[in-house]
Amino acid sequence: MSATNGGTAAVHPARTYAWLVIALALGALCRFWDLTGPSLFIDEGFVFHISEHPPAEILHLVAYSDFHPPLFYLVTHVLMEHLHWQEWTYRYLTSAFSLLGIAATWAIARRCFGETAAAVAAIALALEPALIEFDRLYRMYAVLVALGAVSWWLLLRAAAAEGRARIAWWIGYALAAIALPYVQYIGALVVASQGLYALTGMRKMWPALAADLIAGLALIPWMWAIKVQYPNGGYVIRLDSPEFSWPHVIRASVAYGLPIEWMMKPAFDPLFSAGIAIILLAGLYLGRKTLLPFWCAPIVVQVVASLVTGKDLVIPRYLYVYVPAFCIAFGALVAAVLQTRLRVLGAALIALYVGISSISVYDLIFVPFYQFPNWYEINAVMAPREKRTDLIIMDQGAEYWVVRDFTAFRSHQIEGPALPSDVAPAIRWLAGYPKRRVWYIENQPGFTDPGHRVERALDATRPVLGRWQQLRAFREDIVRVVLYGERLAPAGKKRVVKTTSP
Repeated sequence: MSATNGGTAAVHPARTYAWLVIALALGALCRFWDLTGPSLFIDEGFVFHISEHPPAEILHLVAYSDFHPPLFYLVTHVLMEHLHWQEWTYRYLTSAFSLLGIAATWAIARRCFGETAAAVAAIALALEPALIEFDRLYRMYAVLVALGAVSWWLLLRAAAAEGRARIAWWIGYALAAIALPYVQYIGALVVASQGLYALTGMRKMWPALAADLIAGLALIPWMWAIKVQYPNGGYVIRLDSPEFSWPHVIRASVAYGLPIEWMMKPAFDPLFSAGIAIILLAGLYLGRKTLLPFWCAPIVVQVVASLVTGKDLVIPRYLYVYVPAFCIAFGALVAAVLQTRLRVLGAALIALYVGISSISVYDLIFVPFYQFPNWYEINAVMAPREKRTDLIIMDQGAEYWVVRDFTAFRSHQIEGPALPSDVAPAIRWLAGYPKRRVWYIENQPGFTDPGHRVERALDATRPVLGRWQQLRAFREDIVRVVLYGERLAPAGKKRVVKTTSP
């Protein structure tokens, strides 16, 4: 497939790769800066908890207590057995892997749209704030996004290869296709869209269909677990929740860390989302004869499936795998505009994107208000106030795997409901210790305890001795801490202390 801006044959090799090097350097700087400084995110803690078990137990735990495939956990288990690093140091592995996505995005854009589009797409992805936020975590999403882009690149290279090299490229693509659904289930949609793309050039791409079929068959041994996971999966934010918003989905899929003053304006999300949609649609039109429409096609599937099933399959991290395609669309649009009399508009688009991304990335890395919860800070709040006999209840319980060895937590009895069915037993557990103080710690209770039943039970039976809140821009990152006294007699009256922030 030839480039649309006149090809690349006349471009000096050093200039050809200069923008790729710059993009990789920018991407590495944004992803590696103070990478091990923040405390573990709750999902990271859960990953290490699952992965420390033997492989057979990992499969069981993933099936019955998680909503993801097992490959990331199994690989983490192997890494932990051989590397013995501090848990936060493993972030370097996924962050480094994410750089492959930048390289693949550059290569795809260069092949389909030329040098200028490739340079813009690579820089755009390197500075993409939503991906940077998750690339800095030890989670499977950095791997999913990068492997998704790499798999598309392998498909293009395999289709264009000749002779024995063709076999190696197709083997590489087949391995990526098999791995994708086992990294994250959204990967299955990526593979399916690649199969559709292969139908447009069966003479050269028929091996892709064989590889995709093998990938589907490889998932069959895990189908029993998918059936177990399905009933409770996909409800991070329900579509009928007042917190759900389609403009928010679009904005959060490509932007994170935007100034709160912007996001609080009612018109911001609709206008910003409209701009994103226009860029994507324009890029898809320019690339209508390339792989771009196929890369983005699963978005429609996820939207329709969400509306039909009621499950939220469009939370931003489920859409991150399409962000490289958006960056290529942006690069194609800018490159096309730069070739017209409106080249000033193309330069303005680049400046606007870099400016907004730079503000967002700065907020993500340097401003705590826009970051994930800081559990070191929560430990510092509790440490001078906790007593040896205090109970701790965490709503929801995944925080336990982050703080279990912290000084203010490790010597206490801790309860942490993980599923809605765990809430009632947790309340009964608290009732069994009427003479003990209780620390109530809340973060992301929306799935486990949306009605705040644990907190309401404590409010109804115990005095409040203190309240603290770790303020964050997004509700899911706020941590609330309440210290309750001994259980009151029925006629008791609670004493409330003014809320403070750590």
